[in-house]
Formats: sequence, structure tokens, C-alpha cells
Amino acid sequence: MSNYALRIPDSLFEFAKKCAKDDNVSLNQFIVLALAEKVSALKTTEFFAARIARVRPDRLEKILAKTQDHPPVAGDELPTGWHGVAKSRRRATRDRKTAAQS
Repeated sequence: MSNYALRIPDSLFEFAKKCAKDDNVSLNQFIVLALAEKVSALKTTEFFAARIARVRPDRLEKILAKTQDHPPVAGDELPTGWHGVAKSRRRATRDRKTAAQS
């Protein structure tokens, strides 16, 4: 366990104390929880950004093509125009590569 001296603006400190009291926890516990939530959100953002960087729309289209004889579960349909979006992204990537080579 580590200690860290923290300077907090008075208005934020008073609000944090009120929130901690409303939640029936100590101010320390409230601040630790708030920090943990923020760190978790940042790590989740990094995780999904890394996953998005590996996306290959052409592979997804091939996988989905194998299941065309099975309708999707209600609410699990692709958004209207999804294939056009994937194609336009590939076209934009191709255009950027072409422009960079010029």
C-alpha cells in the first residue's frame, strides 16, 4: 500500500466528502474507487483500440457469407449499409496508400 499527498480544490473536496457520506464509505475509499474506475476505463479504451487496429473487414465478410442460410437472431442484424461502409474504408485506405506513394 502506498501513500500519496493529494491537493484537491476545496469545491471538489467538499463534493467528494458529500458523495462518500451518501455512499456510506470513507473519503479514502471513495477516492480509491474513483481512481480505480478511471484507470479501468482507460485500460478498456486501450484494449478496444488495439482490437480495432487488428480488424480485417474482408475476413468478417467471408465468415458472415458462410452463414447466409441462417437468419440472424432478432436485434443482431447488420446495420443498413454496413457492407458499403467496409468497402469505403478499404477504398479510403487504398487511396491514402496511393497518395503516400506519389
